Amino acid sequence: MFSLGMKVAQRLGKLQKRGWKPRRTIVFCNWDAEEYGLIGSTEWVEENREMIASRVVAYLNVDSAVHAAGFHASATPQLDELLKQATQQVQDPDNSSQTIYEAWVGSSKSNEPMIGRLGGGGSDYAAFVQHIGVPSVDMSFGKGYPVYHSMYDDFTWMKKFGDPMFHRHVAAASVWGLVALKLADEELLPFNYLSYSHELQKSAEELKEQVSDKGINLVPLFNSIEKLKRAATKINNQRKTLEEYKGWELNGKKDPQKVREWNDRLMMAERAFIDRDGLSGRPWSKHMIYAHSKHNDYGSKSFPGVDDAIEKARSLNTTESWHFVQHEVWRVSRAVTHVSLVLNGKLT
Repeated sequence: MFSLGMKVAQRLGKLQKRGWKPRRTIVFCNWDAEEYGLIGSTEWVEENREMIASRVVAYLNVDSAVHAAGFHASATPQLDELLKQATQQVQDPDNSSQTIYEAWVGSSKSNEPMIGRLGGGGSDYAAFVQHIGVPSVDMSFGKGYPVYHSMYDDFTWMKKFGDPMFHRHVAAASVWGLVALKLADEELLPFNYLSYSHELQKSAEELKEQVSDKGINLVPLFNSIEKLKRAATKINNQRKTLEEYKGWELNGKKDPQKVREWNDRLMMAERAFIDRDGLSGRPWSKHMIYAHSKHNDYGSKSFPGVDDAIEKARSLNTTESWHFVQHEVWRVSRAVTHVSLVLNGKLT
Protein backbone atom coordinates (compact mmCIF):
# COMPACT_ATOMS: atom_id res chain seq x y z
CA MET A 1 0.00 0.00 0.00
CA PHE A 2 2.85 2.34 0.76
CA SER A 3 4.16 1.99 -2.82
CA LEU A 4 0.71 2.80 -4.27
CA GLY A 5 0.48 5.92 -2.11
CA MET A 6 3.95 6.90 -3.26
CA LYS A 7 2.83 6.53 -6.88
CA VAL A 8 -0.10 8.88 -6.34
CA ALA A 9 2.22 11.33 -4.55
CA GLN A 10 4.68 11.19 -7.45
CA ARG A 11 1.92 11.99 -9.93
CA LEU A 12 0.82 14.96 -7.85
CA GLY A 13 4.47 16.02 -7.64
CA LYS A 14 4.69 16.08 -11.44
CA LEU A 15 1.58 18.26 -11.59
CA GLN A 16 3.16 20.61 -9.06
CA LYS A 17 6.26 20.98 -11.22
CA ARG A 18 3.98 22.12 -14.03
CA GLY A 19 2.63 24.88 -11.81
CA TRP A 20 -0.36 23.16 -10.22
CA LYS A 21 -1.14 23.95 -6.59
CA PRO A 22 -4.05 22.31 -4.74
CA ARG A 23 -6.80 24.56 -3.44
CA ARG A 24 -6.88 22.42 -0.27
CA THR A 25 -4.01 20.66 1.52
CA ILE A 26 -3.47 16.98 0.71
CA VAL A 27 -1.91 14.86 3.47
CA PHE A 28 -0.53 11.37 2.81
CA CYS A 29 -0.49 9.01 5.79
CA ASN A 30 1.02 5.54 6.11
CA TRP A 31 -0.44 3.80 9.17
CA ASP A 32 1.36 1.41 11.48
CA ALA A 33 -0.09 -1.32 13.76
CA GLU A 34 -3.32 -1.75 11.79
CA GLU A 35 -3.61 -5.41 12.71
CA TYR A 36 -3.23 -4.64 16.42
CA GLY A 37 -6.51 -2.76 16.67
CA LEU A 38 -5.98 0.07 14.16
CA ILE A 39 -3.59 1.63 16.66
CA GLY A 40 -1.63 3.89 14.31
CA SER A 41 -4.59 5.63 12.67
CA THR A 42 -6.66 5.71 15.86
CA GLU A 43 -3.93 7.35 17.93
CA TRP A 44 -3.31 9.93 15.19
CA VAL A 45 -7.01 10.76 14.91
CA GLU A 46 -7.41 11.09 18.67
CA GLU A 47 -4.28 13.23 18.98
CA ASN A 48 -5.39 15.55 16.15
CA ARG A 49 -9.09 15.52 16.95
CA GLU A 50 -9.61 19.30 16.92
CA MET A 51 -7.74 19.87 13.65
CA ILE A 52 -9.56 17.00 11.94
CA ALA A 53 -13.00 18.06 13.17
CA SER A 54 -12.54 21.66 12.03
CA ARG A 55 -10.59 21.27 8.79
CA VAL A 56 -10.57 17.83 7.18
CA VAL A 57 -12.84 17.59 4.15
CA ALA A 58 -12.55 13.84 3.49
CA TYR A 59 -10.43 10.74 4.08
CA LEU A 60 -9.48 8.22 1.37
CA ASN A 61 -8.54 4.77 2.62
CA VAL A 62 -6.74 2.13 0.56
CA ASP A 63 -5.83 -0.92 2.63
CA SER A 64 -4.98 -3.88 0.37
CA ALA A 65 -5.24 -2.19 -3.02
CA VAL A 66 -5.27 -5.26 -5.26
CA HIS A 67 -6.51 -8.77 -4.54
CA ALA A 68 -7.89 -9.82 -7.93
CA ALA A 69 -10.13 -8.50 -10.71
CA GLY A 70 -13.15 -6.29 -10.08
CA PHE A 71 -13.42 -2.84 -8.49
CA HIS A 72 -14.99 -2.56 -5.03
CA ALA A 73 -15.66 0.54 -2.96
CA SER A 74 -17.35 1.60 0.24
CA ALA A 75 -18.11 5.18 1.21
CA THR A 76 -20.20 7.54 3.24
CA PRO A 77 -23.12 8.26 0.87
CA GLN A 78 -22.40 11.91 0.02
CA LEU A 79 -19.31 10.68 -1.90
CA ASP A 80 -21.16 8.13 -4.05
CA GLU A 81 -21.46 10.40 -7.09
CA LEU A 82 -17.81 11.43 -6.88
CA LEU A 83 -16.75 7.77 -6.94
CA LYS A 84 -18.92 7.10 -9.96
CA GLN A 85 -17.47 10.08 -11.83
CA ALA A 86 -13.88 9.03 -11.12
CA THR A 87 -14.39 5.42 -12.24
CA GLN A 88 -16.00 6.64 -15.47
CA GLN A 89 -12.67 8.28 -16.36
CA VAL A 90 -10.40 5.25 -15.86
CA GLN A 91 -10.07 2.25 -18.16
CA ASP A 92 -10.88 -1.15 -16.72
CA PRO A 93 -7.49 -2.88 -16.25
CA ASP A 94 -8.96 -6.24 -17.24
CA ASN A 95 -10.97 -5.11 -20.27
CA SER A 96 -9.68 -2.14 -22.26
CA SER A 97 -12.99 -1.81 -24.13
CA GLN A 98 -14.77 -0.44 -21.07
CA THR A 99 -14.28 1.83 -18.07
CA ILE A 100 -14.02 0.69 -14.47
CA TYR A 101 -17.50 2.11 -13.94
CA GLU A 102 -18.98 0.00 -16.74
CA ALA A 103 -17.35 -3.15 -15.36
CA TRP A 104 -18.50 -2.19 -11.85
CA VAL A 105 -22.12 -1.79 -12.96
CA GLY A 106 -21.87 -5.01 -14.98
CA SER A 107 -20.98 -6.96 -11.86
CA SER A 108 -24.13 -5.72 -10.11
CA LYS A 109 -27.62 -7.18 -10.38
CA SER A 110 -29.02 -3.66 -10.78
CA ASN A 111 -28.05 -0.81 -13.07
CA GLU A 112 -26.10 0.84 -10.28
CA PRO A 113 -22.68 -0.07 -8.87
CA MET A 114 -22.66 -1.72 -5.47
CA ILE A 115 -21.22 0.75 -2.96
CA GLY A 116 -20.70 -0.58 0.54
CA ARG A 117 -20.81 1.44 3.76
CA LEU A 118 -18.16 2.11 6.36
CA GLY A 119 -19.65 0.65 9.49
CA GLY A 120 -17.13 -2.15 9.91
CA GLY A 121 -14.06 -1.88 12.11
CA GLY A 122 -11.66 -3.76 9.86
CA SER A 123 -9.58 -0.91 8.46
CA ASP A 124 -8.20 2.54 9.19
CA TYR A 125 -11.25 4.52 8.10
CA ALA A 126 -12.93 3.51 11.39
CA ALA A 127 -11.55 6.35 13.53
CA PHE A 128 -12.28 8.96 10.86
CA VAL A 129 -15.88 7.92 10.25
CA GLN A 130 -17.05 6.41 13.51
CA HIS A 131 -15.21 8.62 16.01
CA ILE A 132 -14.96 12.05 14.31
CA GLY A 133 -17.46 11.98 11.43
CA VAL A 134 -15.30 12.58 8.35
CA PRO A 135 -16.69 11.74 4.87
CA SER A 136 -14.63 8.75 3.73
CA VAL A 137 -13.97 6.24 0.95
CA ASP A 138 -12.39 2.77 0.99
CA MET A 139 -11.50 1.14 -2.34
CA SER A 140 -9.75 -1.92 -3.78
CA PHE A 141 -9.64 -4.37 -6.67
CA GLY A 142 -10.88 -7.89 -6.01
CA LYS A 143 -11.95 -9.80 -2.93
CA GLY A 144 -10.83 -13.00 -1.25
CA TYR A 145 -7.06 -12.38 -1.34
CA PRO A 146 -5.85 -16.04 -1.26
CA VAL A 147 -2.44 -15.46 0.35
CA TYR A 148 -3.53 -12.76 2.81
CA HIS A 149 -1.11 -12.64 5.77
CA SER A 150 0.58 -15.87 4.73
CA MET A 151 4.29 -16.36 3.99
CA TYR A 152 3.43 -15.94 0.29
CA ASP A 153 1.92 -12.48 0.75
CA ASP A 154 4.77 -10.62 -0.96
CA PHE A 155 5.85 -8.75 -4.07
CA THR A 156 6.82 -11.98 -5.86
CA TRP A 157 3.32 -13.45 -5.57
CA MET A 158 1.75 -10.20 -6.75
CA LYS A 159 4.11 -9.98 -9.75
CA LYS A 160 3.54 -13.60 -10.80
CA PHE A 161 -0.11 -14.18 -9.93
CA GLY A 162 -1.99 -11.27 -8.39
CA ASP A 163 -1.34 -8.50 -10.91
CA PRO A 164 1.48 -9.53 -13.28
CA MET A 165 1.56 -6.32 -15.35
CA PHE A 166 0.44 -4.16 -12.38
CA HIS A 167 -2.39 -2.77 -14.49
CA ARG A 168 -4.80 -3.01 -11.58
CA HIS A 169 -2.40 -1.10 -9.35
CA VAL A 170 -2.18 1.65 -11.97
CA ALA A 171 -5.99 1.78 -12.17
CA ALA A 172 -6.33 1.92 -8.38
CA ALA A 173 -3.84 4.78 -8.23
CA SER A 174 -5.73 6.58 -11.01
CA VAL A 175 -9.09 6.39 -9.23
CA TRP A 176 -7.50 7.36 -5.93
CA GLY A 177 -5.73 10.32 -7.54
CA LEU A 178 -8.82 11.56 -9.40
CA VAL A 179 -10.99 11.48 -6.28
CA ALA A 180 -8.25 13.28 -4.33
CA LEU A 181 -7.89 15.95 -7.03
CA LYS A 182 -11.60 16.68 -7.13
CA LEU A 183 -11.79 16.94 -3.34
CA ALA A 184 -8.72 19.16 -3.25
CA ASP A 185 -9.38 21.41 -6.24
CA GLU A 186 -13.08 21.93 -6.81
CA GLU A 187 -14.17 25.32 -5.51
CA LEU A 188 -17.48 23.84 -4.38
CA LEU A 189 -17.12 20.55 -2.51
CA PRO A 190 -18.45 17.64 -4.62
CA PHE A 191 -20.79 16.27 -1.94
CA ASN A 192 -24.36 15.12 -2.56
CA TYR A 193 -26.40 14.48 0.56
CA LEU A 194 -29.41 13.31 -1.43
CA SER A 195 -27.60 9.98 -1.63
CA TYR A 196 -27.52 9.99 2.18
CA SER A 197 -31.27 10.59 2.46
CA HIS A 198 -31.99 7.76 0.02
CA GLU A 199 -29.71 5.41 1.94
CA LEU A 200 -31.30 6.29 5.27
CA GLN A 201 -34.77 5.85 3.81
CA LYS A 202 -33.91 2.28 2.77
CA SER A 203 -32.43 1.52 6.19
CA ALA A 204 -35.48 2.94 7.94
CA GLU A 205 -37.79 0.76 5.82
CA GLU A 206 -35.75 -2.30 6.79
CA LEU A 207 -35.92 -1.27 10.44
CA LYS A 208 -39.70 -0.90 10.15
CA GLU A 209 -39.98 -4.55 9.15
CA GLN A 210 -37.96 -5.59 12.21
CA VAL A 211 -40.08 -3.75 14.79
CA SER A 212 -43.49 -3.59 13.12
CA ASP A 213 -45.07 -5.72 15.85
CA LYS A 214 -43.27 -4.14 18.83
CA GLY A 215 -45.06 -0.80 19.09
CA ILE A 216 -41.95 1.22 18.20
CA ASN A 217 -42.78 4.66 16.82
CA LEU A 218 -40.61 5.34 13.75
CA VAL A 219 -42.42 8.51 12.70
CA PRO A 220 -39.68 10.77 14.18
CA LEU A 221 -37.06 8.90 12.17
CA PHE A 222 -38.96 9.08 8.88
CA ASN A 223 -39.71 12.78 9.50
CA SER A 224 -36.03 13.54 10.15
CA ILE A 225 -35.05 11.75 6.92
CA GLU A 226 -37.61 13.79 4.98
CA LYS A 227 -36.10 16.98 6.46
CA LEU A 228 -32.66 15.79 5.33
CA LYS A 229 -33.98 15.15 1.83
CA ARG A 230 -35.38 18.68 1.62
CA ALA A 231 -32.18 20.22 2.98
CA ALA A 232 -30.04 18.22 0.54
CA THR A 233 -32.23 19.29 -2.38
CA LYS A 234 -32.04 22.91 -1.27
CA ILE A 235 -28.25 22.97 -0.96
CA ASN A 236 -27.91 21.21 -4.34
CA ASN A 237 -30.02 23.97 -5.88
CA GLN A 238 -27.85 26.54 -4.14
CA ARG A 239 -24.84 24.96 -5.84
CA LYS A 240 -26.38 25.71 -9.24
CA THR A 241 -27.03 29.28 -8.17
CA LEU A 242 -23.52 29.68 -6.84
CA GLU A 243 -22.01 28.24 -10.00
CA GLU A 244 -23.94 30.85 -11.97
CA TYR A 245 -22.86 33.65 -9.56
CA LYS A 246 -26.48 34.67 -8.96
CA GLY A 247 -26.57 36.68 -5.76
CA TRP A 248 -23.08 35.53 -4.77
CA GLU A 249 -20.98 38.26 -6.42
CA LEU A 250 -18.37 40.45 -4.81
CA ASN A 251 -16.63 42.83 -7.20
CA GLY A 252 -17.61 40.67 -10.14
CA LYS A 253 -16.42 37.41 -8.58
CA LYS A 254 -17.86 34.78 -6.28
CA ASP A 255 -17.88 36.07 -2.71
CA PRO A 256 -15.19 33.91 -1.02
CA GLN A 257 -16.88 34.17 2.37
CA LYS A 258 -20.15 32.80 0.98
CA VAL A 259 -18.30 30.01 -0.82
CA ARG A 260 -16.47 29.12 2.39
CA GLU A 261 -19.70 29.15 4.41
CA TRP A 262 -21.40 26.91 1.84
CA ASN A 263 -18.48 24.45 1.84
CA ASP A 264 -18.34 24.44 5.65
CA ARG A 265 -21.97 23.36 5.80
CA LEU A 266 -21.22 20.42 3.52
CA MET A 267 -18.10 19.46 5.45
CA MET A 268 -19.68 19.78 8.90
CA ALA A 269 -22.89 17.93 8.04
CA GLU A 270 -21.21 14.55 8.49
CA ARG A 271 -19.98 15.68 11.93
CA ALA A 272 -23.61 16.18 12.96
CA PHE A 273 -24.12 12.40 12.86
CA ILE A 274 -21.71 12.22 15.79
CA ASP A 275 -23.22 11.97 19.27
CA ARG A 276 -21.00 13.22 22.07
CA ASP A 277 -21.95 10.35 24.39
CA GLY A 278 -21.40 7.68 21.73
CA LEU A 279 -23.23 4.40 21.37
CA SER A 280 -24.59 2.77 24.51
CA GLY A 281 -21.90 0.62 26.10
CA ARG A 282 -19.21 1.68 23.62
CA PRO A 283 -18.77 5.45 23.81
CA TRP A 284 -15.73 5.60 21.48
CA SER A 285 -18.03 4.80 18.53
CA LYS A 286 -20.01 8.01 18.16
CA HIS A 287 -21.56 7.84 14.68
CA MET A 288 -25.31 7.28 14.89
CA ILE A 289 -25.54 5.78 11.38
CA TYR A 290 -22.37 3.76 10.78
CA ALA A 291 -20.53 1.57 13.26
CA HIS A 292 -19.51 -2.06 13.48
CA SER A 293 -21.81 -4.65 14.96
CA LYS A 294 -21.41 -5.01 18.70
CA HIS A 295 -20.55 -8.68 18.23
CA ASN A 296 -18.69 -8.47 14.90
CA ASP A 297 -15.98 -5.89 14.20
CA TYR A 298 -16.20 -6.54 10.46
CA GLY A 299 -19.97 -6.16 10.30
CA SER A 300 -21.46 -2.88 9.09
CA LYS A 301 -24.68 -1.66 10.68
CA SER A 302 -27.00 1.21 9.85
CA PHE A 303 -28.48 2.69 13.05
CA PRO A 304 -26.04 0.61 15.17
CA GLY A 305 -27.42 1.86 18.48
CA VAL A 306 -30.92 0.82 17.48
CA ASP A 307 -29.68 -2.58 16.30
CA ASP A 308 -27.86 -3.16 19.59
CA ALA A 309 -30.99 -2.23 21.54
CA ILE A 310 -33.20 -4.54 19.44
CA GLU A 311 -30.83 -7.45 19.96
CA LYS A 312 -30.90 -6.89 23.71
CA ALA A 313 -34.67 -6.41 23.78
CA ARG A 314 -35.24 -9.67 21.94
CA SER A 315 -33.12 -11.41 24.50
CA LEU A 316 -34.77 -9.85 27.57
CA ASN A 317 -38.21 -9.21 26.04
CA THR A 318 -39.20 -6.76 28.76
CA THR A 319 -41.18 -3.55 28.46
CA GLU A 320 -38.18 -1.57 29.65
CA SER A 321 -35.87 -3.09 27.04
CA TRP A 322 -38.26 -2.18 24.21
CA HIS A 323 -38.60 1.34 25.61
CA PHE A 324 -34.84 1.59 25.27
CA VAL A 325 -35.17 0.70 21.56
CA GLN A 326 -37.53 3.67 21.24
CA HIS A 327 -35.00 5.86 23.03
CA GLU A 328 -32.31 4.87 20.50
CA VAL A 329 -34.67 5.65 17.62
CA TRP A 330 -35.12 9.15 19.05
CA ARG A 331 -31.34 9.58 19.32
CA VAL A 332 -30.87 8.70 15.65
CA SER A 333 -33.76 10.96 14.63
CA ARG A 334 -32.17 13.85 16.52
CA ALA A 335 -28.83 13.32 14.78
CA VAL A 336 -30.40 13.22 11.31
CA THR A 337 -32.34 16.39 12.12
CA HIS A 338 -29.10 18.07 13.18
CA VAL A 339 -27.58 17.21 9.79
CA SER A 340 -30.45 18.93 7.96
CA LEU A 341 -30.03 21.99 10.19
CA VAL A 342 -26.31 22.15 9.36
CA LEU A 343 -27.01 21.87 5.64
CA ASN A 344 -29.54 24.69 5.97
CA GLY A 345 -26.99 26.85 7.79
CA LYS A 346 -29.00 26.92 11.02
CA LEU A 347 -26.67 24.87 13.19
CA THR A 348 -22.86 24.71 13.24
